Amino acid sequence: MAQVNPLTRELLVKLVYYGPGLGGKTTSLQHIHSASPAETRGQLVSLATPVDRTLYFDFLPLRARSVRGHQVRLQLFTVPGQVYFNATRKLVLTGADGVVFVADSQPQRQDANLESFENLAANLEEQGRQLDEVPLVFEFNKRDLPNVQPLEGMERALNASGRPTFPTVATSGQGVLEALDRLVDDVLADLERRGTFGPKASAAEEASVVLALEPERGLSSPIDELVSDAESAAWRSSVERAFRHATRSSYVPDEAGPVRSEPTFPARTSVPVPFRPSPGGPSWGALFDDREPVERLEADVVAGRFVDAIVRCEKLVSRLLEDAGRKAGIHGPEPALLAPWLGVPASRWLAYRRVVQRAREGGPLDVRDALGCFAMLIELRLALQEA
Repeated sequence: MAQVNPLTRELLVKLVYYGPGLGGKTTSLQHIHSASPAETRGQLVSLATPVDRTLYFDFLPLRARSVRGHQVRLQLFTVPGQVYFNATRKLVLTGADGVVFVADSQPQRQDANLESFENLAANLEEQGRQLDEVPLVFEFNKRDLPNVQPLEGMERALNASGRPTFPTVATSGQGVLEALDRLVDDVLADLERRGTFGPKASAAEEASVVLALEPERGLSSPIDELVSDAESAAWRSSVERAFRHATRSSYVPDEAGPVRSEPTFPARTSVPVPFRPSPGGPSWGALFDDREPVERLEADVVAGRFVDAIVRCEKLVSRLLEDAGRKAGIHGPEPALLAPWLGVPASRWLAYRRVVQRAREGGPLDVRDALGCFAMLIELRLALQEA
């Protein structure tokens, strides 16, 4: 579901393109990507088979308009069209705030449309959600082909609930952006109804909040932020969450020696961090089936071995995602591509990967870098427990 970061005033919204194979889902995302200003879009990630079918997903982080002082960042995904990959469909659909159902207008594809739409409803129900409660729009695609089904017939077959429909030609982009715009509006209205943003503030109160948070920028819109600034803020947020949950009991160093109540760090930082507690005390290792590697990671941070800690953390993150992929019946893609499915914002994942790369190159690194990676590991573990 949508995530609100009060520190960066960013709203992360996940939208999923659903429908039968070769119906136009990937082509719709490709048009959105090419039609979007370069400064508002991220990289389009596509994993396809040799016959050009999207096998796992397309992922496009895209900026949208701001709402109530929050920058809106969209994450657009597609599901695989083939029924064989239903486990992947379920995973991609997890946490979706809205759905674009891309139906194929060719008469011979009507059964595939119905099967995919019924599959959408069934997968939502399995996740404890009802289709009627999820913002949804239809793309009736391939309207440029000869002998397509009448729009009225497609409406009767698929749209009993009267959701917005758009005749589209994904190859040229006709109607694609209009469908996305309508879904974004419906999703934001749904989030407002559910109180995602909290009580409605007056214009004066909203302005004062923005000024208090960002005095150097005044009332400039958060949509004007550079991506690097957003990534840095998201990274700081993940570290601060680790601080808030950290234990402050007595700690022990990795090597034998006297117990110290305060760990020793390089002179450049004095930030308190969640180190490995004394035997019998709480440790993040309790969240994991095998706690020893996590405790070793904690000991590396205690001793200031930040490169070792980050490299060890990367191995644990990769192992976690590989296990998640196997359990979901997903094989083949880079395991790290599962992270966005689990709700990790793209900006924070990219920041994590940059820190890992610096660790591989030998630094420079500090305690915040190590803790940011540790926070990523913990967040993924908790997300998998709830999935």
